[in-house]
Amino acid sequence: MALMTSSGAGPAALLRNYWKQQLLGILKNELMAADLCDTQVIAANSGKVIEFHRINTFQKQTVGVTESLAWLGVGPTTMGDMKASTFTVDSVVYTLELLTNDLSLTEMAIMTAEPNPVPTLTERFLYNAKDTIDQRIINIMVTGTGSTQSSTVPIVTYFGSSVSVGQVWGDGSQTLTEATLDADNPSHRIAAETFNTAYTNLRSASAKPRKGGSGRKAYDCLISPEVAGDLRTDATFQDIALKGDQRGEDKFENAMIGEVFGVRAIEDENVSVGFIGTVDSTNDQIIRCPVVGEGYCARISHAKGIGVPSVNFIPPGQPDKADPYGLIGIMTWKVYQANGGVLNPLAGQIIKVATTRSKNTSQTEDKVTWG
Repeated sequence: MALMTSSGAGPAALLRNYWKQQLLGILKNELMAADLCDTQVIAANSGKVIEFHRINTFQKQTVGVTESLAWLGVGPTTMGDMKASTFTVDSVVYTLELLTNDLSLTEMAIMTAEPNPVPTLTERFLYNAKDTIDQRIINIMVTGTGSTQSSTVPIVTYFGSSVSVGQVWGDGSQTLTEATLDADNPSHRIAAETFNTAYTNLRSASAKPRKGGSGRKAYDCLISPEVAGDLRTDATFQDIALKGDQRGEDKFENAMIGEVFGVRAIEDENVSVGFIGTVDSTNDQIIRCPVVGEGYCARISHAKGIGVPSVNFIPPGQPDKADPYGLIGIMTWKVYQANGGVLNPLAGQIIKVATTRSKNTSQTEDKVTWG
């Protein structure tokens, strides 16, 4: 028989380890936006800011060299045809932040509630960590800051210049603003042609596609369920991209509704922030959907370093000055993240569309208090 732990701290430590593994499993199997980012391990004691490093690209070399230099034995310092290429590493700096949540569990509720609330509360509380991280990464993708969203796209210094992430409006046929988006106008809603415009812009900027679960390379676009509903009604999308019931086991395969014009459309409920339209504030929602290529953004690794999430549990029954009868238990999760992460603004596009499909706000997790 296995050894039974009898010390007071033993069961709590075992539960912490168990719940941490549960949380890591949820992050691995259900995080969407975070897995579209590059990861960087941040060592301890490296400061309160995060430097995501970039290696710059090289210029094309279309001019040939003189063949005789190769066999005359001329030293490299005197070879006029030497290209003398060097590589440059720069960085983008973001602030390190601690994300947390805590849940109080009274001894009375644990002992008397029917059914026992602990299993369901634990599952939903750990899901809250995943949901928070996913929302933060989407915020970073579309507006550059994890804590909030706004109509301003990320602006990043790239090759010494300040560069804004490109935007695609509605079906991509015209340049608009969020204030002029109107769902009554078909060209202001999403369509298959939207992805053609995003793909063209990314390819023109030499953005590299990402490799999917099947090995096929494409750009990845996160869209809200409401926008996905509009997209399924687009005739061109139905003809060339709509995905049926045969899905793979990969989480992106499960969430993908189709691939069109070199872009995988992946449904993620945390994209549906749903800002109220300006033209029609009664019926319209404005949705911002990120399209990303390789190297667009980065995040702190969840596998090692200071970014590893943790779960702590202080069970009831441990008296102290704040709780002399030991009636309150507390569960917490915490994770360190950078409040930003866009590295290459040319490797992303933000699709901005209007929809009349309203966002659900009946659950607390679906409510948005920032604008």
